[in-house]
Amino acid sequence: MNPSAEAFYQSKNQLYSAKLKAVSKKIRQFAWFRLFAFLLIFLPLIIWGWNGWLTVVPMFAFTVFFFFLIKKNIQLEKQKKKYEVLKKLTEDELLALIHRFDHFDEGSDFLDTNHFYAYDLDVFGTDSLFQFINRTSTQSGRTQLAEWFKNPFLQKQDIEQRQDAIRELSQIPNWRLHFLANGHLFKETSELNEEIKRWSETELELNRPGAIRAAVIVIPLLTILAAIPAILGISNFWIILMIFIQWGVLWFSRKRVAQYFEFFGRKSELLGKYMQLLKFIEEREFEAPFLLDLQKRVCNPDKASHIFSQLKKLIGQFEYRNNLVVNMVFNSLFLWDIRCVYKLWRWHRQNRKKLVAWLGVIAEMDALISLGNFANNNPDFNFPEIHDGGFTFRAKQIGHPLLPPDKRVSNDMTIDGWSKVVIVTGANMAGKSTFLRTVGVNMVLARLGAPVCAGELICTPVKVYTNMRTTDNLLKDESYFFAELKRIKGVLDRLENGERILVILDEMLKGTNSVDKLNGSKELIRKLLHLKAVALIATHDLKLSEMEEEYPQMVFNKCFEINIENDELVFDYLLSDGVTKTMNATFLMRKMGII
Repeated sequence: MNPSAEAFYQSKNQLYSAKLKAVSKKIRQFAWFRLFAFLLIFLPLIIWGWNGWLTVVPMFAFTVFFFFLIKKNIQLEKQKKKYEVLKKLTEDELLALIHRFDHFDEGSDFLDTNHFYAYDLDVFGTDSLFQFINRTSTQSGRTQLAEWFKNPFLQKQDIEQRQDAIRELSQIPNWRLHFLANGHLFKETSELNEEIKRWSETELELNRPGAIRAAVIVIPLLTILAAIPAILGISNFWIILMIFIQWGVLWFSRKRVAQYFEFFGRKSELLGKYMQLLKFIEEREFEAPFLLDLQKRVCNPDKASHIFSQLKKLIGQFEYRNNLVVNMVFNSLFLWDIRCVYKLWRWHRQNRKKLVAWLGVIAEMDALISLGNFANNNPDFNFPEIHDGGFTFRAKQIGHPLLPPDKRVSNDMTIDGWSKVVIVTGANMAGKSTFLRTVGVNMVLARLGAPVCAGELICTPVKVYTNMRTTDNLLKDESYFFAELKRIKGVLDRLENGERILVILDEMLKGTNSVDKLNGSKELIRKLLHLKAVALIATHDLKLSEMEEEYPQMVFNKCFEINIENDELVFDYLLSDGVTKTMNATFLMRKMGII
């Protein structure tokens, strides 16, 4: 556990718990104030009856006071919601610090059994790397983080820029906390998010915009002028005529108004959320070049939050049509819906091309914050040194990040150069598969620009390929063995095309007999060496280890040993040189009474 992070979240949790309690008390008090204010509106009428100004003035004053209390109550409710979110976020992080993260999003919708490594390395799903790290508060940020997990970076410069950004974000927990809180105040759906993304791709139609612009100015002005004779008691004809004209124009434009409301309506809260997140990005003084570049993209030439606020205001005005009384009054006097349609058309035409870029900045910052939070929560993890050139993987005390610190066993591992194969042997449950995943997961983290679970790591960023959980496919009439061969053929094709790949295989060719398996495995290793791959291969077949003699300085044997003490298996999960000398299948079967 990180003591400084625990102290921070504990203090913030106590602070927001106290503020939540205080604002909840105020809301209960204001409920009584509103009731009394509402009753006071009718008090002058009860005391004096309808007595002209003597009745009207105090009734009006109490009505204004009543609406003031309603407005104040809305503000308090917003404060309460924010404190609830902040309190929940701090509670979630306190659980994460004791290695409990099952309450976070699993990202199961990103699961893909055909992905190069994500399925084998538990990148998505229950107890996954995504669930361990993800804290995103927007749909775009969530998708962006998942995309980075599936396709992390390969260029040294890209990785090091993100390392600097993640390192800086890890050091500003209060800013991160409030960014996420504002993001969580409105729970967007993927459908809403996709609708807004489509705004940039759609060119809205509006026939004769010049005439419409003139109409929304002239017709309301004539309506106001027509109201003067009615107010003076001279004639109601002109005001009735103008209202009739306004509703006639609205009737002929009803389809266009409906189209625009379907396109823009019911999104003011989501836009308000994006506006606040953009403000957070614009107003923070960053130092990391990558963060400054993100900031520049939403500040030049105009601040995106300001332009978003204009859109939010316009959509809020358009949404007045949901209120029957306001809709009747505004559309009778100001040609309101047509006015909103014209203003939204003009805003969209001017700014739609910028939307994707702005939303992209929010998504990247949201995803980076998750990685910054990961770095802050795990101070014993370290940023790797990115090596550019021939393949290098030099790790000291590398462990699996998903294992709790008190259960994690770390090992040293070094691979230098291309055309290298490490064969890992060991008994069942001795740690072979976990070690293979440890190497794969930390390579993914390194390529993300995130800290790795190691005392030290120097690595060359390369693509990772795994074959550990191949499944058969009954619908395609594919056996397990055929599915495995297809995956292996896929990586060999890429290697032949010149790609540099770290290949991780757990018990190759499991779907065939032992003799065929051994021969096939040897040929595959020869092929990997020829194609200049780097490979980690776990196996129970000790004869495969003989290839170290055939290919010295290219094939290396490593193993996990077990001990039997007092008729019990003892696992130390420590990687050592050589080939295992102990197996435990027969021992376990006898122990369980199977044989």
